[in-house]
Amino acid sequence: MSDLKAVFFDVAGTLWDKAACDRQVMDIVLPMFMARLPEDDPEQIVRRFNAALFELPCRDHLRERRSSLRRRRFEAMVDSYGLPTRGLAREMNRTYDTTRRLTMRQFLRRGALRLLSELGRLGLRRGVIMNGAPAVQRHLLETLGLKPHVDHAVLAEVEGFTKPDVRLFRRAVELVGIEPTQMLYVGDSPMTDILGAARAGIPTVWFRTGHRRLPADFPAPDFTITDLSEILPIVAA
Repeated sequence: MSDLKAVFFDVAGTLWDKAACDRQVMDIVLPMFMARLPEDDPEQIVRRFNAALFELPCRDHLRERRSSLRRRRFEAMVDSYGLPTRGLAREMNRTYDTTRRLTMRQFLRRGALRLLSELGRLGLRRGVIMNGAPAVQRHLLETLGLKPHVDHAVLAEVEGFTKPDVRLFRRAVELVGIEPTQMLYVGDSPMTDILGAARAGIPTVWFRTGHRRLPADFPAPDFTITDLSEILPIVAA
């Protein structure tokens, strides 16, 4: 990509393995509270916690911040056991937040910082596009150690659009002052990442994780990778 000027990334799922981090946090937090729950099977507790997400009104899913939504899921889980107070749910949520902050950097994708450093050495602008509350996303970049390696952070709630809205991706192009074809966008979600970037005319790299497949009739990514190290050969081509 001889005319490439910038590489932008999704963070949660791409540069950072959020799902694996969340699983480990639950593995740490649950044993702290098992004696206070009428349940001795951690997997069943997790199932109740996950089921609570689908029991809450969908409209609340869309507008609530993740920390508030998680607290409500803990409350629904505790309520499902018929416990008389939600104090336990609030305590579990606080413990979860603390543990997550201490754990999250362990789940930065292998080679992520090295890749960002190399892209900078090559003279490319580096950026991220992130959904979620601005304060939370800025804290995430700081905690993960990404901030010194990122030249631009496009935050959905600041711009007034969320991925996959094409305007968010166009904003990234505008910030760097280049053409869409001069940017490469890397993300793990076919819906929020690949679809949005493709509609903006930005070449895409799908970071395929697990057994994920592209939905039917979705735009095919320009490149597909399973490890971040595969980006450098794409950039150098």
